[in-house]
Amino acid sequence: MTTGHMGDASLLFGLNVKNGRRWYSIDERDWQPMKIAETVLPGFFWIPVADDESGAWSSYWMRLQPGAHSFEHQHDSTELVVILEGVFTDDDGADFLPGQAVSYPAGSRHSTSSKDGCTVLVVAHTGSTIVARSQDTHA
Repeated sequence: MTTGHMGDASLLFGLNVKNGRRWYSIDERDWQPMKIAETVLPGFFWIPVADDESGAWSSYWMRLQPGAHSFEHQHDSTELVVILEGVFTDDDGADFLPGQAVSYPAGSRHSTSSKDGCTVLVVAHTGSTIVARSQDTHA
């Protein structure tokens, strides 16, 4: 899943910039509803963190509310997910805990959920495509 590029990140409350160095501390006011293309993912929220200048990758915080479950989607590029807090659950029942990281290869399909909610950092090159709802919807 992805949300697009950062756009005007200067509007983020948790963003700090000094001499070209940027750092972000999660600020509750920055959470935005998450979408794949124009489809809102109920219970999913995101905050942009950083984009590589050459377009190689972008990163964002993603929060799942308790009970949130994504649509099945296909990754257009490799995606790395680092769990900060809570339990991030894959559709095969695998649970990923704080301090763990999971990566999904380009072309892989799955859905994710969190029984009690979680916050993760996502790093990817491109977006995802919703599989179950429409084959031609791209992020």
